[in-house]
Amino acid sequence: MSDERDIYSDEQRIADFDYMWEHACSLLFSNDDVYVRPIAKAHRVVRKVVSEWHEEPLIRYLYAPATKVRRRLEVQGYTREKCIELWEREYARHIGHLEKLRGVDDDFNAQIDAQRGLTYEEWEAWQTEQAQLGTFFKWGGMQHFNFTDRFAEFALHLDVHKPQGIWTEYPEYFDPELPLHTNLQRDPVSEYDLDIIEATGTALILTEGHSDTKILSAAIKAMYPEFADMYQFVDFEEFKIEGGASPLTKMVRAFAGVRMSQRIIALFDNDAAGMEQKAVLERMKLPASIRAMVLPNSSIGRRYPTIGPEGLRTMNINGAACSIELFLGKAALTDENGNLRPVRWSSWNKASARYQGELENKNAATTEFLKAMKSGATPAQLRKKFKEMDDLLKAIFSAFG
Repeated sequence: MSDERDIYSDEQRIADFDYMWEHACSLLFSNDDVYVRPIAKAHRVVRKVVSEWHEEPLIRYLYAPATKVRRRLEVQGYTREKCIELWEREYARHIGHLEKLRGVDDDFNAQIDAQRGLTYEEWEAWQTEQAQLGTFFKWGGMQHFNFTDRFAEFALHLDVHKPQGIWTEYPEYFDPELPLHTNLQRDPVSEYDLDIIEATGTALILTEGHSDTKILSAAIKAMYPEFADMYQFVDFEEFKIEGGASPLTKMVRAFAGVRMSQRIIALFDNDAAGMEQKAVLERMKLPASIRAMVLPNSSIGRRYPTIGPEGLRTMNINGAACSIELFLGKAALTDENGNLRPVRWSSWNKASARYQGELENKNAATTEFLKAMKSGATPAQLRKKFKEMDDLLKAIFSAFG
């Protein structure tokens, strides 16, 4: 019989997640991974595993494709590079421990010698071979070693074994009217100084204004719905928060001053004011939980129409007038006459020694983009159509990578 706190990789139970089930589910699953199905219509892997003990006509469970789970872990900080780095530290510690036991017998010594100098690539090749033979990923024992961070270990399991799906039963005591993450509402805190990758949990994205927040929130929900529960935004309208680059810097400094544990991404426009304010924050010693970044350079912004004292000119506006609207796609940036909405130069920024500009009729561009996000197109179709927005979202997702 299974415990409802068991988490499975296809048909194989993942050890040691039961004691931190809520935290594991908050990292691995999103709100749209909840299923309530007649047992006969449940996912075939779930149905096969639970058939021995499940007696109710309906089954409630969480199920997500393994590729989606891996992407969520990556956004949480479990990048391949970080996991390999942690593997190398754990491996060095493992070999050091074995060396202290050298001399038990000749066979033991031979096994230690066989493991010395093992690279991650060699270990991964061996694990892949075992996977092809049907052997499940195992840790412990003399030949292998244990990770302190179970999520880093699990991320490598996904990389090596490439299962189809990750799932777990969904407790009956959870309120079906509430989202998954509201039901999970617990955040275990480690009491030990462990060698782990600290998961980001929900990240707070701070922008220069309401329009930026509205665009990013809609883009994440439509293009990466599996990440929508992992990011929060400040409500500019409800709390009457002042917008702009300088107020954003003040907000970041306030959060840094109270040492918030929640991870925060401060996103500035790629313009004169944004570059100046990011430089201000870089001179401060921000806590590791805060990242300040500017919008990436826009490809369409390399040659973009501008209006200034010299009339209409085509210029590279990256670093001078590149706002989030430059990532909304050419259709949103085009006016009713088929021309790109120009950037109008407004003022000279002394600190950055460049002019500050702003896109004309930004609201029309935003409206067009938000309409596209609600068009019913699939996330994959939207990512393909809005390549620059996709690149921006990927930059945000990797802020703590």
